[in-house]
Amino acid sequence: MPYIMAVDLGGTNCRFAGFTLDKGILSLHRMGKRKTEELPDTGALISACGTALDRHPRTADALVVGMAGPVADPLKARLTNAPLEVDLTDAGERYGIRSCRIINDFTAEACACLTEAGSSAHCVLGAPGPRPDGPIGIIGAGTGLGTASLIRDSHGSWLPLPAEGGHVIFPFIGKEEAAFQDFAAREFGLACLSGDHVLSGRGLRLLHLFLTGERREAHEIAAEALGSETGTLRWYARFYARACRNWALSTLCTGGLFITGGIALRNPLVTECAAFREAFYEGSHRGLLERIPVRRFTDMNSGLWGSAWFGMRMTA
Repeated sequence: MPYIMAVDLGGTNCRFAGFTLDKGILSLHRMGKRKTEELPDTGALISACGTALDRHPRTADALVVGMAGPVADPLKARLTNAPLEVDLTDAGERYGIRSCRIINDFTAEACACLTEAGSSAHCVLGAPGPRPDGPIGIIGAGTGLGTASLIRDSHGSWLPLPAEGGHVIFPFIGKEEAAFQDFAAREFGLACLSGDHVLSGRGLRLLHLFLTGERREAHEIAAEALGSETGTLRWYARFYARACRNWALSTLCTGGLFITGGIALRNPLVTECAAFREAFYEGSHRGLLERIPVRRFTDMNSGLWGSAWFGMRMTA
């Protein structure tokens, strides 16, 4: 029975999971977690994976690392929001790993849509029920803002498409938002802001500071201001929905738009409040947007499921 090691490597946390594959069905068996700052290099990452799963990576049929950063080389990549670089170019010789691959963390999240994590996702907008066929979009905010999509190839198989849509310049509308844009740009020391700046934890801190004058940590703001109808919630939900709307139209994801990331998953009111719905359908092409089901992952381990799905293809 094939055994797959999956790693979800973010700017803040690194999670590990072991999966078995039986007759095309993935089963999760064991998990572990470390702070990314505790992992200075590739050797430390491999060691932490083996310790967390109580199994040496050389016994795995596939090891897949989903990384929060652009991945141009399938065996070497660097995190966007942390100094760690992972290099698996000699993983077979150094660690005895049979087959390994680095993928973008949102490539993994896209693949997760095709697993149990996707099946259990909560319907936010559109009709609940079976997901319609068509391209799939994925977007989510946490330490940064990530995006990806899935399309069918010429043989009908799913093809994940990585993207860096979180770094597109964010559109602000009206004088109030322009005032926040100027404020945040000064705080960041930048001429313009991307969705990554606006919707990440860093952006949430600045938004709350702009609206209330309170300088708080993102997790404190989320716990107190994103769980009820506050000004911070309405502004943040509006910005989040705008990013979702733009990505849905950019990908024409008629098969569904999935929302992931720690902020929305831990604070579901962000996508359930009226401000989110209003901003998602704002502007032109409402008819098209109404045909796109919007779903929010409920499984915090979706990235691990996606990496395991990618590993499953490697063992085929």
